[in-house]
Amino acid sequence: AFKLHRAIVTIMQHMAVCDLINAFSSCLYLINLISERNNLGSFLCRVRGYLPYYSYPASFYFTAALTTIKLLIVQYPLHARLWTKSKVHIVCGISWICFVAAPILVLVIDKDDVQFNKSLYSCV
Repeated sequence: AFKLHRAIVTIMQHMAVCDLINAFSSCLYLINLISERNNLGSFLCRVRGYLPYYSYPASFYFTAALTTIKLLIVQYPLHARLWTKSKVHIVCGISWICFVAAPILVLVIDKDDVQFNKSLYSCV
């Protein structure tokens, strides 16, 4: 058996959290689709509309980060020894904050140009 680098394991943990968020948002969407109306309340309805915009780009970026980390570990093995779990968690935490801010910034900066499909996102 071989041992994975701690940076790879940490990024894979963050990817797993992102996948759980994707599964949760899909379950919320299916509940509303099956019942043909909003049974979850206004907060969960609004969260259901926001989560895909948050978690899909996060999943893509964590996949890219995992690939980049693997490349850096192969090219610079001596520098990779200095990467601790806490440093990788800090980088992933900053990434999560950026993923939260990105969809909100689109609404703040160009709110007149954003259009939603009212049948998918109505919380009535």
